[in-house]
Formats: sequence, C-alpha cells, structure tokens
Amino acid sequence: MRVAPSIVRNLQSKLLVSNATHHSIAAAAAAAARVGGYNIAITNAANTLNTTNTRHYTSLPFNTNTSTSSPSSLLPTNTKTSNNVIHNAIHNNNNNSTGKHRRKYTTHSQLPSEHQMVYEMSRKFSEEELMPHAGEWDKKHEFPTKAVNDLAELGMMGINVSTDHNGSELDALSYAIAMEEISRGCASVGVIMSAHNSLYLYPIDTFGSDELKEQYVTPYTGHESNEDGKLNIGCFGLSEPGNGSDAGAASVTATEDGDEWIVNGTKAWITNAHEAGAAIVFATTDKSLKHKGISAFVVPMDAPGFSLGAKEDKLGIRASSTSNLIMDNVRIPKSHLIGEPGQGFKIAMQTLDGGRIGVAGQALGIASASIDCAVKYALERHAFGKPIAEMQTIQNKISQMVVARDGARLLTWRAAQLKDNGERFTREAAMAKLAASEAATMCAHQAIQVLGGMGYVSDMPAERHYRDARITEIYEGTSEIQHLVIAGDVLKEYKQSY
Repeated sequence: MRVAPSIVRNLQSKLLVSNATHHSIAAAAAAAARVGGYNIAITNAANTLNTTNTRHYTSLPFNTNTSTSSPSSLLPTNTKTSNNVIHNAIHNNNNNSTGKHRRKYTTHSQLPSEHQMVYEMSRKFSEEELMPHAGEWDKKHEFPTKAVNDLAELGMMGINVSTDHNGSELDALSYAIAMEEISRGCASVGVIMSAHNSLYLYPIDTFGSDELKEQYVTPYTGHESNEDGKLNIGCFGLSEPGNGSDAGAASVTATEDGDEWIVNGTKAWITNAHEAGAAIVFATTDKSLKHKGISAFVVPMDAPGFSLGAKEDKLGIRASSTSNLIMDNVRIPKSHLIGEPGQGFKIAMQTLDGGRIGVAGQALGIASASIDCAVKYALERHAFGKPIAEMQTIQNKISQMVVARDGARLLTWRAAQLKDNGERFTREAAMAKLAASEAATMCAHQAIQVLGGMGYVSDMPAERHYRDARITEIYEGTSEIQHLVIAGDVLKEYKQSY
C-alpha cells in the first residue's frame, strides 16, 4: 500500500510552527517518522493541536528539493499502515473520544484538529500548486494532469471511500472543506475532483457489488494508474441532449441479452469525459415503468461501440473536459448493473444530494477567490489620495460579499454534518448549493466592479472567477430545480403536521 508521499514528507521535514509547543510537535513527528511511526506522529500532533487556540498546519512541499527519494522509499520496509496516513491520524484520534456525539461546527476555529489539517493542507496545495497555473490552464483549455495526480497522492481523489478500497475514509465535512480550498485555487480542478468523488465513486461504493467495487472503485481512488500511465478517474452520465433537468426521462436504453446488457444512446455535458476510464450510465430498462424503469450501470469507456463527442468550448471551468458519451450497441457484463434493476432513479437522486455539497464547496471556493482578489486590489489601488478600500462604497461591496460567502458556508457545513450524522439532508444540500452558487456569482460580479477596468481583462483572475462561477448555478441541478426541491420538502413537512 502507498502512503501519500507529500504527507510523509510533511512529517519528516515541514510541520509549520511558530512557538515552542508547536516546535515540539514537529520534533515528535520527525522522531516518529524515523522509526516508522507516521500514524503516531500525526495523531500526537492532532491531539496537541486540540489544546491550543492558535491554528498551525502541515505544508505541502510538492516542489521542494529537500528529498530526492521516491515516494515508496520514504516508508520503512517493515511498516504496516493503511494507504492513507491522514485516515489513520483521524481515526486514531477519534478513538480517544468516548461516546457518539452529534457534531455542529460553524467556524474554522471550532473544527477538530483532523478537519483543520485537511483545511490547511488543501489551502497550501491550492496556493502553491493551483493558483500559479490556473490562468494558463484556462487559456489553453489544458487538463491539469499533474495537479490531479498530486491531489490523488494526497488522498483527495478517493476522499470518502473506505480504506478497504484504498480510499481516505474522511467524512462529508472534510470533503466540503477540501472542495472550497481546492476550488479557491482553480475551479476546474475543483469540478474534476467533485465529479470523480461525488458522482462516480459514490454510487458504486454505496450501491455496487463487491466485484464492482474491486474493479471500478479500488483502482480509481488515485493510488493506481491505468496501462498508459494515466490516472484512473471516472465520469457520470445522467443528462441527455433532450432531458436536462428531467432526470426521469432517460432515452438511453439498456437491453438484456443473455449474460450481457446492450446499451444504446447519448449522454450530454459529461465532465471528465475525455480523461475518464469508466462512466456511470443511467439507462431505461423498462419504459413502461417510467422513472422506476431506470437502472444504473458501470460502462468501461474502452468498450467496443463507445465513443466521445467533441470537447465543448465552454464559458468557464475550461481546464476540465466536457463532451457527449455516445454508445452504439455497447455490450457490458450483467454484473455491471449497480444495485437492482429499476433502482437507477433513486441512485441518481441520492448521488446528487451528496454531489450538491461538493458543488457548494466549489462555489464557496470561487466566492473566496473573488473576495481575495477584490480586497487585495482595494488595499493597493489608490484614488482621490487614498486606498479605495477606505471608501464606503467599496467597503459595502466587501461586506456584502463576505456575508453571502459565510452564510453559504454555514449552510454547506450544516448539510455535510447532517450527512455525517446519518440524518436526512436533501433539503439542506439543495439550500447549500443554491446559496453558495448564487454567492459565487454575486462575489465574482462585485469583484469585477471593485477592480473596474482591470477586472475585465485576463491580466487579473477576476474575469475567470466570473466565468467559472456561472456554471455552479446550472450543473447538478439548476437554481430553479433547487427551489423546487426546497419548497417541495417544506410543503411535505407542513402537510404532515396537519
């Protein structure tokens, strides 16, 4: 099993500290690393971090020259660990607590140490590995291969998957936190991560057979590459050219033929299409049952008869690929059915509930990036003899942006914590996605206003944030659909109370 090399490197060399207490954490981590105690090192650091109000986190020195060792050589040969050190730290740390409690966190300072570690590592990775390149990837429509590979080694491309299948086994709140910070650096990387985790891995991991999990989850958590050396990632085929928000009107069909299914039809607007090795495809297996006649399948994208449409030339998130999936008599084994026949619509809706937490996180990242851009510019730009940040009009805009972003974050964290607590979260996920996507669009718009002419040119990232934000109000359920979900749930609640 491989341990995320960047995390091991952190333990060996770069725990950022600023006082004696935290220097002792770094020393303990380094000492433990030398004897192979990586899990103990992180756990001790996590326990100590719980005792202080000052937050310090590990860095991600992906580009440092402190070590020329290969990732595997950083591990002692006699060390037996799971594939993910963060997982061990978190779960070992949680074992020190007694009893099951319902968690309710509203600020970063309240987060347990394990979530703080996820937050800071994601933030550092975003600032060091994504922000410097995001503009170039956008201009060139270039898939960020190295960044995605680095994310996988960090454990983020299987963040919610159990360690039994090489995942990180972190919770929904960790996912929401990581999505915001990654998307703050590059919204395209955010959607690549979100589509893979929320939409591809989740339905197989939750509803799939053990055989499907071994074949299409374990190799896709980021710790294995396919034959041509490319990282295994997946995609999610629900939308079609003619059905959009009407997920129950699937025209793609799957017909039984002996021990196989024959799949025909086209899926549209598929993120990761040109890099994915497998797709979740929803197809009608019994037209007479309407939405109850839809089933879900895993379709390998190298199957005969499977082809891709041209890459869409998009307004935003241009470093990610989007295109049609075209299936012409594609044969797949009967075992590639996810769940039971007719369960597809339920699987799709449950998948989208969790996916909306991911998109909300992405939107929060875009909002935060817009705020960063606007505030820094306002502090540096002078007009009428003073920084424009001292002008009331600019301050009002900054206030509106931060209030919208922070309010949406609270809704997102609430939805994530409800999911982690095993409670129903459909309405809350829709509210989070709605509020965060609208906050992203508003913040990006206001950032351009603060920058004026500089906000309209590609020399500054504000215009990219504006283009990236717009899609968050469309995919995984438009804002109009979120309103229907929210209102429908409220009406149902009131009817039941009469």
